Amino acid sequence: MKQQAIKGFKVDFSDEPVTAWGGMVLAERLAARMGLWKVLGALLPAAKRSRYGSVEAVKAVVAGLLTGGQGTFAAEGVRHDETLLKLLGLGGAPEEATVWRRCGAWGEEKAQEALASAQRQWVRRALVSMKRTDLLHRGFLPIFGDGSLLEGSRRREGTKTIPEKGAGLMWTTIFAGPMLAAQRLAEADRGESADLRAMLPDVLQDVVEPLKLKAKALLLMDSLHGDGPTLGEVEGLGIKYVVGANKLTQTTKVLADQPEFAWHSTGARPEMKWSESAVCVCWIRCEGWEANRLLVGRRWKREGEFVHQFGGVMTNLREADVAHLTANPKAFARIVWELYDMKGALEIHYKEMLEDLGLHHPPCQKLADNRGFYAVATLAGALGRAVDLLGGKSDTRGAKKRKDGTPRKRARPKTMRLWRLRRELFACPARIATHARQATVTILGLDAAVREQFEHFWRGVCRC
Repeated sequence: MKQQAIKGFKVDFSDEPVTAWGGMVLAERLAARMGLWKVLGALLPAAKRSRYGSVEAVKAVVAGLLTGGQGTFAAEGVRHDETLLKLLGLGGAPEEATVWRRCGAWGEEKAQEALASAQRQWVRRALVSMKRTDLLHRGFLPIFGDGSLLEGSRRREGTKTIPEKGAGLMWTTIFAGPMLAAQRLAEADRGESADLRAMLPDVLQDVVEPLKLKAKALLLMDSLHGDGPTLGEVEGLGIKYVVGANKLTQTTKVLADQPEFAWHSTGARPEMKWSESAVCVCWIRCEGWEANRLLVGRRWKREGEFVHQFGGVMTNLREADVAHLTANPKAFARIVWELYDMKGALEIHYKEMLEDLGLHHPPCQKLADNRGFYAVATLAGALGRAVDLLGGKSDTRGAKKRKDGTPRKRARPKTMRLWRLRRELFACPARIATHARQATVTILGLDAAVREQFEHFWRGVCRC
């Protein structure tokens, strides 16, 4: 039946307690189940001369970022949504000027330590709730350390210039599996490696070791960290690593000197436009090193070229460490490169933080204020990622059974970027009613497919 075109519109208003963000019950429920706000309450210093408590202000900004707000204006949308405030258990939310002042308070040393500790605890609790099979990749827990150059200017404190990248604020992060476990904005005269070295021991102590996964942890870093003092300190921590070696001038020389029989062909790579490629294993020792390090090399020829290109990574993995992946000792070098290639997949997590939360654009001029904002924003990112990982995990309820009576597991939905999580789940209109500290959330107007997806996530969150 053909639908008649609408020729006129009327707009009316109602005071019914409805919010466009009823799906935020998923994030609030998960935060409450995991005691996240209690952790913050125990760690954060009390707010001075403010009508909003420390935890209340953080919660408002976190909710604002998850619902699409950005910068110091993040809580404005929450502030004007009385029904959402009721859902979050807040009596109000701070205006932009208050958030801006709070960023300065959150950037102070004590608050920074508290927020960093809370971040590690949130991540640990989320990872504990995940299945080991979902957490491990090829038998390892990837730990990924890297830096990103954010937007900067001559007026923005902390802006540094890197010749090959440009000018901006250096934001160094460490991911434990799929979640951002630690972050730091550097001073203009401090490098990415120094901040990474400062954060890594705490991540291992507060996240990896309680999970009893230190023996399976695998640190992945690019060539910037493939020398002292970073590599030496990593080895002192007793963790396995695969680190890029292309920064070292010795790498190309050592690989070019390897005899032909040392190379094992890995064939053409059309997607890379390589006509041929091969890998090898050898040792490298640079000036100032106390011992040799294992170098896993790769060489390739581009289509139409006749000269080999070389690249390498260093690792303290040995054949016994990857025996669960292959019984062929000649495949060791190929396996190491495949593990290092996980770094590329982990780099995608940056898009969620930089694009979906708008963190590529620091909102403040002072470095301390930006540090405070980024500490809270990464808590929002961790909560959103936890909703996806824990709410979207496979579910057996309602699934058809096999002939032997056992339930068939539903296939786990693909992980969703935060923008999609926000669009498909958080942005569900709902009516909210509260009584005796109990909130009844009635989701409105969903079609069957979206409702089934929401119920799937709700069951996953409630089981944590």
